[in-house]
Amino acid sequence: MKRASEIFGSVDPHLRVIDGGIRYKHRPNQVDWDKAGGTVCPRCKKETVRFRTQDNVCRQCADLLNEKEIRDEKKRAKFLRLMKSHNARIK
Repeated sequence: MKRASEIFGSVDPHLRVIDGGIRYKHRPNQVDWDKAGGTVCPRCKKETVRFRTQDNVCRQCADLLNEKEIRDEKKRAKFLRLMKSHNARIK
């Protein structure tokens, strides 16, 4: 197998070619992921790498906020149904 400098050297002898070695695919493990670090979530004060852009909280806090919003919406829908049925009985 010819190296890049051998191939391009015959075409242009003044060309400077840096031969690269064999590159192995680096697969990060949990230790590398933990060392990578990140910034601190303003809500839970834990270090994280992934943020939700709407409210700048980490993914775990975003999931909790989504669950809270869903619960609040269900409560509001239930309240509106009860209020509608109550008003229908009064009339």
